[in-house]
Amino acid sequence: MSDINENSQQDQHSIKTLRFGDEITMTQCGFSFQPVLDLELEIDDRVYMYSDDGNLEISLLGGGLKDNSSIAEINDSLAAELLGNVDRFELIEAGTDAIQDVRGFLNEIYYQDAGEEGIGRAFICSPHINQYFFLLIIASVDYWQNYGQGIFDQFKGKIQFHPQFSADANRESRPSFADLTLETFETVEPGEDFLLTIQKGDISILLAAQADTQTGNVSVTQINTPDGTQLYHYDPATGEFASQIFNKPLIGDHGEVCVYLPRDNQNPLMPGQYAFSFETGSGAGLDQVQVIIRSGRAVEMQTLDINFWLAVEDDRFYDQDDLGDLAKEIIKSLEGKMLSFNLKPGKIEFFHPAMDELEAFTSINLQTDLADCSYMILESITNTRALNIGLVNQIFDGDPDVEDTITAISSGSPGMIMASASPHSCILLEWPAYKDNLAKFADAIIEQLIIYSGIDTRGTQSQDSGGLHLNHEIAWRIRRHPLFYESD
Repeated sequence: MSDINENSQQDQHSIKTLRFGDEITMTQCGFSFQPVLDLELEIDDRVYMYSDDGNLEISLLGGGLKDNSSIAEINDSLAAELLGNVDRFELIEAGTDAIQDVRGFLNEIYYQDAGEEGIGRAFICSPHINQYFFLLIIASVDYWQNYGQGIFDQFKGKIQFHPQFSADANRESRPSFADLTLETFETVEPGEDFLLTIQKGDISILLAAQADTQTGNVSVTQINTPDGTQLYHYDPATGEFASQIFNKPLIGDHGEVCVYLPRDNQNPLMPGQYAFSFETGSGAGLDQVQVIIRSGRAVEMQTLDINFWLAVEDDRFYDQDDLGDLAKEIIKSLEGKMLSFNLKPGKIEFFHPAMDELEAFTSINLQTDLADCSYMILESITNTRALNIGLVNQIFDGDPDVEDTITAISSGSPGMIMASASPHSCILLEWPAYKDNLAKFADAIIEQLIIYSGIDTRGTQSQDSGGLHLNHEIAWRIRRHPLFYESD
């Protein structure tokens, strides 16, 4: 395909101001939009708008996303479907973009049809659990270079997302574990308490309260024990906060907040009904609450499985023998730090992201990419009862050129496991900082594991410890977490 030079001075051309009609809701597709009045409009199971002169075409699609599907993968197939009538086309990865604060993948499009050349953009995202949205805009070269990006930006602002697919609609049956109870409770109305019954023998709770959108905050406002004791209180309106077991308010971003109990030795779970209250930034209720309850004694050797997501170039990651040797070395390093506390590493698995995911997530901007990386990792793994670790080339906070010391980060404290989608599902490590020192690598894994578990670490470390390390106090708290399981 011949090279097309997009005009870098496009923003100096006159911006074409579009006229938009009344909002149209695509109920079965999970989005609404305002049509461009000067374009022809066709609607069936998708939206298609086009100009009479053939200079501009806009297509929109939405639908259910299966748990094991990657939006990066279906992006290519959807683009091929919509561009099936042109002679040739090429997709070029262009990083990420956002609609209504929902980030997704962006591709540049170059095509030829009947001797004419054109340019466009394709954008795909997952605005709600188990849901995808796809936007494609193409135009003739001259038209795009004069107006294309402005039209793309204007039209993005006329799209709204709506949750249309319940979390259970496309979910495959989750694996069962003798020591775990997994439940999903649909819809908690504003002001309604969420009551969770704990049985004798239950030793820990991990829950994720999710709003109906992946944007905005969710706060825990109250936690009461079965005997009426107030463990936690927070008023988002006034900032008033009081808690026996938490040192700050529980506020989750990207539409989810997670809670783990017990956080310390002094407040073990008690049988009966725990009462939780939540508040979303929008004032709406919760879409669902996912709960994992672990039961048993957790006194024998406890095992932790690990998934490594390899979003960094390293020759060792592409040779199975080298990966096997690396797994053995990581296990040996972790065992040296865990076995004395009756903990040990278990099964280690490695996963490679798709090539477009690799390029998009090899460098992670904490301000924009961390949640997206969590979603991508969940789409790749098969063992859901495991610590998910993304190995990346760089972690930075805002500006990649500013020197910093961020070599490891947890996406949540606590994070969530065994979920089909969560912005708090992983920890990230800068592989270049650790690849030549696996003992240091093991220390970083353990420190982030402790943070990710959500246990209380106050008063558990000496002042000169230089970070979080395992000790008997930490081990007692963390071994009850549903990430761990009793060794055979």
